[in-house]
Amino acid sequence: MGSMFHKGTIFIFAALFAITMSFTACGDDDSSSFLSPEKESSDSASIDSVSSSSTNSSSSAKSSSSTDSKSSSSVTSSSSGTSAGTNSSSTSELEDLSCSPEEEGQILEFTLTGKKYICKNGQLIEIASSSSSASPTSSYFDMTNQFNEKVSYGEFTDPRDGQKYRTVSKYDDVFEKTYVFFAENLNYGKMVSGGTVQGDSTKYCYDNDPWYCENGWGGLYTWSNAMNFPAVCDSVSMYAEACSQKFVYPSGYTQPQYYVQHQGICPEGWHVASEGEWAYLQHSSVFDLGSKVAGFGNNGSGLSILPAGSWERYPNGSLVFRDIKKQAIFWTPQQSADDAERAHRVAIDSQGMSRIYEEVKAKRALSVRCVKDY
Repeated sequence: MGSMFHKGTIFIFAALFAITMSFTACGDDDSSSFLSPEKESSDSASIDSVSSSSTNSSSSAKSSSSTDSKSSSSVTSSSSGTSAGTNSSSTSELEDLSCSPEEEGQILEFTLTGKKYICKNGQLIEIASSSSSASPTSSYFDMTNQFNEKVSYGEFTDPRDGQKYRTVSKYDDVFEKTYVFFAENLNYGKMVSGGTVQGDSTKYCYDNDPWYCENGWGGLYTWSNAMNFPAVCDSVSMYAEACSQKFVYPSGYTQPQYYVQHQGICPEGWHVASEGEWAYLQHSSVFDLGSKVAGFGNNGSGLSILPAGSWERYPNGSLVFRDIKKQAIFWTPQQSADDAERAHRVAIDSQGMSRIYEEVKAKRALSVRCVKDY
């Protein structure tokens, strides 16, 4: 009789434990438990959070996989201190299929199972993984309002690949000329994995996912590729023998280096937007310090500037895609006067635009906007 009671007690205890584990796993997702606000590429070989997740006794249940507020750092399971990795039979119970409003549209991955989900209306919907570049049938982001319906757009077709771009015209009353800007980020070239040396007609797509390139966010380019220079120009001066490239400066400007019309990777008849052209947008009423660009405000400018983020090589060797939904960052055709390994860039966020800054050329891959030659 005592033996039967002992077995029955164990059975009841086990059942209650399983119910407790299941209840804990179905709790609300707390976005504050993310350890880092930035996503690191799944291709990185030396991501700190990957090694830490395998040794932490409070093993991760969910990690993010494609936007700035998603993180490869793990979300700690609240399973009463029990390590999820110690009981494979309870793995499915630990997968919390709810998500917070801040995670809407994000791609999340459960580190224990490798399954990926997209957050839609507070619930995680599993993404089929038939191939390494598989995308869900629904959009990661709602691109319906990418353009301003009240703006009269033009259209340009890139003869190199047949891709169509909307354009928008802005009149500069100081220099008495009209600038015609791409209203979309350049998306020319074949996708290669982040960290691969970019050559002619190649690009990175955010998170190594072609969806971003194909749905308005455009390609990410190293500086040498954006300028259509040899890759060696990322590490040496463009006037050095190994690079042997130069910009042609226009006449009639007090600071001609800011108004270079350099074609770079743009189509013929167009050039990479210069620092002077970005300055015009920054100081003109159409830009309004970032509040009139898509992603940060009402897109009153019609430029549809999306915070497409960037690719970066960290000092420890990690290769990361970062800052999507936080920043739009563009290369300009201007090398640093003091450091041959650096070049100028323009960054835009919800607070406005920053132009007086330089990046290590080989360290980043950024967006490109094209402007029609004049």
